[in-house]
Amino acid sequence: MGLSTEEIMRLSLDLVGWDDVPGDSTTYVSGDDIETALVGIDLESPEVQLAHREGFDLALAHHPAGDDARLDFTDVLDKQVEFMTAHGVPEDEAEEAADSIREGAEYGAHAANYRHNPSVAEYLDQPYMNVHLAPDELGRRAFVDVVDTLDESDTVADLRDAFNAEFAELRDAKTDIETRVGSDDNELGEVAVHHAAGTNGGADVARAYFENGVDTVIYIHVSASDAAELREEYDDKNLVVTGHIASDAIGLNEYIDALEDAGVDCTTISGCGL
Repeated sequence: MGLSTEEIMRLSLDLVGWDDVPGDSTTYVSGDDIETALVGIDLESPEVQLAHREGFDLALAHHPAGDDARLDFTDVLDKQVEFMTAHGVPEDEAEEAADSIREGAEYGAHAANYRHNPSVAEYLDQPYMNVHLAPDELGRRAFVDVVDTLDESDTVADLRDAFNAEFAELRDAKTDIETRVGSDDNELGEVAVHHAAGTNGGADVARAYFENGVDTVIYIHVSASDAAELREEYDDKNLVVTGHIASDAIGLNEYIDALEDAGVDCTTISGCGL
């Protein structure tokens, strides 16, 4: 007997010690006796059709693809504040820094066709779900473990070397770890890993860190405009960007390993399994 979609979701929560399903993760079409899964960072309607045509018991995406995971995505953005306050940012400043991210997510969700991808899966009766925050949290914890082996006097270049040595996903990716603000020669100082908060924090969140004693912020992606804005203000602070898909793959691959151990045969596409 295979697993149900409920058990597959529960496995992701158990890996990080959580009780509740985050707002950015959901089951679009439930299923039982799942023994095979097509797994990818982005699985939308074409990949749902692929999964159905190839006979997979489940299409399992990482990124939210619609319905509640799209509409309730703002719920997980509280993590932005949680991570900032853990590094000494006053709560009122952290809330203000996160406001624009919340607003952008809410407006985007309101405008989105949140039924597009789920409706295709429903039509095909293809079990389909996405699991986002829990695998990202696995990746965040892995990043923190490496950061904890470094000293404040180590450089940004040392951080890059340590990450590439530890994570094959980063080492083998076609994207490199980039220093978007600061210099490879700068000392790390205090480091904040800002990952598993729904999305990156942009310029406002990085600035809140920098103004409250954090010297190096790690994002997995950032816009060109946010990076340019920060470069105009800081040359003694560092924003290190590890790469979106390679970084997502770290936690997702750990989750896939757990699924395999539980008896689900996973075929990986769309960025995971790197």
